[in-house]
Amino acid sequence: MHEVIILGSGPAGYTAAIYAARGGRHPLLVAGSTAAGGELMNTSEVENFPGFPDGIGGPALVTRMRAQAERFGARIIYDDVVDLAITETAKTVTLGSGQKHEASALIYATGSAPRPLGLAAERRLTGAGVSFCATCDGFFHRGRTVAVVGGGDSAVEEATFLAKFAARVYLIHRRTQLRASAIMQDRARGTANITFLPETEVVDIIGDSTVRALALRNGATGRQTHLAVDAVFIAIGHEPRTHLVQGKLDLAADGTIAVDGRSSRTSAPGVFAAGDVIDPTYRQAITAAASGATAALDAERYLTATTDPQRSTTTAPSASPAPEVPPVTGGAAAGDSLSRTTSTTWDEDVLDAPGAVLVDFWAPWCGTCTALTPLLEELQRTHGHRIRVTKVDVQAHPDLALRYRVTSLPSVKFFVDGDLRGSINGAITRSALDEAVTSHFG
Repeated sequence: MHEVIILGSGPAGYTAAIYAARGGRHPLLVAGSTAAGGELMNTSEVENFPGFPDGIGGPALVTRMRAQAERFGARIIYDDVVDLAITETAKTVTLGSGQKHEASALIYATGSAPRPLGLAAERRLTGAGVSFCATCDGFFHRGRTVAVVGGGDSAVEEATFLAKFAARVYLIHRRTQLRASAIMQDRARGTANITFLPETEVVDIIGDSTVRALALRNGATGRQTHLAVDAVFIAIGHEPRTHLVQGKLDLAADGTIAVDGRSSRTSAPGVFAAGDVIDPTYRQAITAAASGATAALDAERYLTATTDPQRSTTTAPSASPAPEVPPVTGGAAAGDSLSRTTSTTWDEDVLDAPGAVLVDFWAPWCGTCTALTPLLEELQRTHGHRIRVTKVDVQAHPDLALRYRVTSLPSVKFFVDGDLRGSINGAITRSALDEAVTSHFG
């Protein structure tokens, strides 16, 4: 039985963990197997978070938040929640590994997920030209023609970032005017290789094994055209991740979790919500962090009132020494225990190696790749007697990425006695990885 369990590892989750841990509540934070860090992991540069006048990379900011939470004693596990049971006395969290954890208080900070277009070809071509993360996949489209769909800050930021790599970027949005902030619009309009296509809707994505073109419809005339592109990046907003609490907590009309006024209190006693999962309007890292602080303080008051009314006289434990934090300019951390494979050692490490080898194609800028690393390390520890896990930096060895048609990150490929048996691209959950290991390696 834990005092506090926190679901989610974005600014809201980590801030809640910092406050709860510093208050001596020893929280357990479930970060997710591959979505750890939330949307910040897909953000190239954060310029408006207080305390960083020169800006900071999204993954680097998350790394600092995590280190701060761990400094005060928060325990972080990288797994997916598959079920959540809520009673007045206990909240039970079931993980993909089968483990169950109970808590007196629960902070739900699972954030939001990118909203898809809803086209039939979209899911089929995800990882093969359809992407939801320019920071992750822009590198693979150097000198090519790409499109970004959306009109808000995220879409304009994606287009501006992609313009550094692509020969031409089309920014497609349904309205006559962009919804992005003025500063973001000015940057995009000042970028020569960005072309704006207003009043335009994507009605289909064309391609067999990879994206070849988009079918477009003009909102004013109804005229349909085809636009040849090598990739399309979807940035049309986000949907709150409330799938675990459907029918268990009251939801607002917009689909977010309903809370009591400015508090984080939900309809269930002892359950608190924070971050994008309760905020359809602002959706900023700083407002999510503030929301996480609110949730931790609300949870503290709840625990004091219901479980230990005398606790206010005790002294919170002192903080342990701060762990080393990577430089703020850094992206994905490379200091893990997994082996590295290069173009020079590829044949020896993979093609000529007997038995099973799992290859993780990653890049220093890919936040999602960073989140995948702890899961792969656990896989190596658990199955190291029959599977070897190694990593390839696609930035340093683009020839291997090209050779094995890696166009989206993260991407893991399974080899047995040198033969490629299968791969998983994009959001790689723990359950999907376990299923693939069983399928390919027995």
